Amino acid sequence: MAQYPLPVPDEHAQLVQELKAEKPGAFEKLFHTFWRPVMALALSHIADTAEAEDCAIETFEDLARGIKKFRGEAKLSTYVYRVALNRIRKHHRAHKRDLPTLPLETCPEEKLATPPLETRFETAAELKHLYHDLNQLPRTQREAITLRHILGLKLPEVARALGIPENAAAMRLNRGIKKLQKMRQRRIRREKYAR
Repeated sequence: MAQYPLPVPDEHAQLVQELKAEKPGAFEKLFHTFWRPVMALALSHIADTAEAEDCAIETFEDLARGIKKFRGEAKLSTYVYRVALNRIRKHHRAHKRDLPTLPLETCPEEKLATPPLETRFETAAELKHLYHDLNQLPRTQREAITLRHILGLKLPEVARALGIPENAAAMRLNRGIKKLQKMRQRRIRREKYAR
């Protein structure tokens, strides 16, 4: 049986040690490091900005209570995103509905974890269509794509954050991307015939 604490396999090892030792300022470092990506994740799943912010704050409350249970088997960022996704799911269950998502182009830019996606698309219309299509996907595929392509996690990290095997995460990503591609092809055909 492994003895704890296991070594943390990422650049946040020192922060984890400080958090577990309850050193002054450690939680503030955690907050400043992960606020933007947690908020972006919440906004990609919850349409109401105030509710998304509440959910992000509750994520940090969950982290404060549970950080001592973090065993270091994954990156700290993976653990944070998993806690955030669990909080988002609790939010949806509490509201007994799958709330519509907020297109990320309407999020304040400073709340996004990565550079704006606008750089990957030739026109703003293409980006708008992408966000619209992303919001049409099932929650599970939307979560996987958000973690991989918006927050930039690698496949093993996506799988850990979702609490599923890597092949299941890859399947969700592939199915989601195929659906996005089909939606794009349909739109292109409609626009072609509309001319």
